[in-house]
Amino acid sequence: MDPYQFDVQELAHLAQALVSAESPNPPGDVTRPMNVAIGYLQQNGIPYIELTKDPQREKLNLVARVVGARPGPRVILNAHLDVFPGGRSTSAGRPAGQDQAGPLSRIVGRGAVDMKSGAAAFMTIMKHFSTRTESLCGEITLCLVSDEETFGPYGSRALLEFFPSLAGDYLLSTEPSSASVVRYGERGFCWVEVTFAGPGGHGAYPSAKPSPIDTAGAFIAALRERWPEARNTSGSIGQDVLAPKGHSFVNDISLSLGMIQGGDKVNMKPTDCTISLDFRIPVGQCVDDVLVPLRALVQAHDGEIGYVNSGEPNQSDSTGPLFQAMSAAVAAETGQTPALAVGLGCTDARLWRYLGVPAAVYGPDPSTMAFSEEWLDVDQLETITRVHMRTIYDITKTPVQAAAAG
Repeated sequence: MDPYQFDVQELAHLAQALVSAESPNPPGDVTRPMNVAIGYLQQNGIPYIELTKDPQREKLNLVARVVGARPGPRVILNAHLDVFPGGRSTSAGRPAGQDQAGPLSRIVGRGAVDMKSGAAAFMTIMKHFSTRTESLCGEITLCLVSDEETFGPYGSRALLEFFPSLAGDYLLSTEPSSASVVRYGERGFCWVEVTFAGPGGHGAYPSAKPSPIDTAGAFIAALRERWPEARNTSGSIGQDVLAPKGHSFVNDISLSLGMIQGGDKVNMKPTDCTISLDFRIPVGQCVDDVLVPLRALVQAHDGEIGYVNSGEPNQSDSTGPLFQAMSAAVAAETGQTPALAVGLGCTDARLWRYLGVPAAVYGPDPSTMAFSEEWLDVDQLETITRVHMRTIYDITKTPVQAAAAG
């Protein structure tokens, strides 16, 4: 008997059901996909609790646990249920996330990649081990969370505040990585809003000061002189981007101009203009390496820094037992030894690394992530699930044959 066996179509339909239950952030209400998850856990007799710091109770979190009969490590499985806003798809003539009768070969819709399919993989793993507790060594805890896309206070950060024991001994994440890459760390981030003010007035009349939009344009030019934009000359997200060799953009601070807002009407001079900036910071540098020169640049253009959200770069020991186990699992399932790399984007795994807990990310190919049509083949989702299942067997030292017979 295959010790890593599970119902692939059940997994696929669970993933599509989570995608169907829309939860864009903003506003971040995950009630609908959380109800799908609760129904699955109840159906399979897996105990759970719901937790939130949100007064509106829309940004919910769930913790479920399977405890083995034998002592062993505590493995945390973390996945978020909020997704990027927008992005309805018309793939195969149906809206994103629409349920489909019969066998599924592809999960379609916002969250298919980032990261509701990964949440379904972890729920499937919880079901698998819940029927094998007599042979399981240690315990497995599932954390389904909200508020990840904005790195806010109501998701994983709240759970770790409620229950510091949720740090566990190992953290697994199904955030996007690709089938050939295991992520042991990630770049830091710094999100900043910069506002420029002006006197306003009628557009047909001369002004004493430059328009805030003109000032913002000059500021952007100065930004780009300081931090040139990284370009992907191949046009695709391949191995050279996900796990680059030698010095690359991953080793330098990168900047994306996320939003610009200013003005009320075409024939009125704007009174303000706000630019939202997304900096990514390589391992070996820190948030202040962005903020210190940025503040000087903003001051030189008579602007003001408003909102700031940030997280430092982070990494686990890539030679440790977690990454040995996951590399072996990927090789067993795909026939290729994966690259170990630092993640381009940021995930909740950083919170565990800050606590010194080894955290590994292995999930879908990110090529369609955040595009209007997000999708994931079921074959790839099956592989991701089996890799994490193999990894858990290995790091918990649970006897595979005994568990298979359970």
